[in-house]
Amino acid sequence: MVLIDLLFPKFCLGCRLPGTYLCPRCQKNLRQLKQGRCFYCQRDSLYGLTHPLCLKKFNVDGVTSLYSYNGFLKKIIKNFKYRLATKIAQDLFRAITPEAIDRLSFYKKLSAPIYFQPIPLSRKKLRERGFNQAFILAKFFMTYLNLPIADFLLRVKDTDPQSVQKNKRDRSINLRNAFVINQKTNFGLINNARIILVDDVITSGSTIREAAKVLRKAGALKIYALSLAG
Repeated sequence: MVLIDLLFPKFCLGCRLPGTYLCPRCQKNLRQLKQGRCFYCQRDSLYGLTHPLCLKKFNVDGVTSLYSYNGFLKKIIKNFKYRLATKIAQDLFRAITPEAIDRLSFYKKLSAPIYFQPIPLSRKKLRERGFNQAFILAKFFMTYLNLPIADFLLRVKDTDPQSVQKNKRDRSINLRNAFVINQKTNFGLINNARIILVDDVITSGSTIREAAKVLRKAGALKIYALSLAG
């Protein structure tokens, strides 16, 4: 047992059983999403692809979320963001089933160039938190898809948490003009690329829409989104 485990012992976030942040019994409370949904109309869709009739300007072409955003996973993600993120992530990633990972197989069929783009934090939040949970998730997904992680986007607006916004319109306004293209980026890499946005949770989709719009305007061919919960 390492020193940090002695000073900060692990307890299951579900039942408080000592030894792990996610015990085998509570892992069963993770509700895997087995059917993809269109990002816009929320009806069933193969691989979570956007229906042709639902496509919009600067559209998102498809979304995959591994698990339902229920109360238990909400608690895990909150702790993942604000407490010992790496340790919690290790236990969480071990709990992700092969069946859930199989849903990523669609992305192996995409033509290159393809990049993961974690949703960035503002400089202020990154300093406060010390890490970006979307980047940690992207590294986990990278082990299965073997795709590079890009740094195309910057978050230039220190937005309020989306969870405190009253409705979908407020969420959209909160994210407006939050992202820009990183000027250190080789714009040729974005042009005609397929980009997979990675975030911990996708609910209203305002964050994904805003990021997708910026990347589309910069020349990205296709924009997909991948999250732990949705």
